[in-house]
Amino acid sequence: MILKSWLFERQLPTREAKSLFIFCEGRKREYQYFHYFKEIDSRINIEIYKLDSTENNSPNGLLEIAQKSIKSKDNKHPKYDFHEEIDEVWLVFDTDKDNFNSREKQISNIYSKCEKMKNWFAVQSNPCFEVWLYYHSKETIPKIHDIEKCSNWKELVDRIFSGGFDSRKHPILLNTAITNSKTNFKKNNHQLEIGTTEVFLLGESINNIVSDKIKKTFSQNK
Repeated sequence: MILKSWLFERQLPTREAKSLFIFCEGRKREYQYFHYFKEIDSRINIEIYKLDSTENNSPNGLLEIAQKSIKSKDNKHPKYDFHEEIDEVWLVFDTDKDNFNSREKQISNIYSKCEKMKNWFAVQSNPCFEVWLYYHSKETIPKIHDIEKCSNWKELVDRIFSGGFDSRKHPILLNTAITNSKTNFKKNNHQLEIGTTEVFLLGESINNIVSDKIKKTFSQNK
């Protein structure tokens, strides 16, 4: 099957559309990936916050940016107008440890905060976002050297997809990624097993609205 770039005929969301506000730790790859789904269906509006190089992209930093950007009773001048009855906020980050071993506490803090706010969600990949991309093609956890290293996952993903994972076309395999990652998903409290990801939860939220359009476009480009 040949997947063409920008498969969807772009369509502006309606005023009644559900909005997903996505805050990603990664400044490039994650942004490009979710941008694929932006404005492809009039029933959904996807806004991906684009971090600049000066902003703190640690888990706690990401949470702070989101809280400053989303409308609430304590935030009267937000970047985004959030309607908690239908809209959702998603924080997307990696499990990969930092030099100070502070990440575990930060991740626990994010989950605790999100659980107290309506329609706020946190999802992580262990060790990095490339785990989610990997499942767009593969069904099982790979057997690779130093599986906990992000660099090895990035190399693996680039080998699997001809020319590397292309966010202009490969996200159309969303349903495959959801199925494969759910099958391999294992989590103990807030600790994900290496080689697993819970980004499928965000994928399902997107897919619930755009699945019909993805199926139609997918069949047209076989």
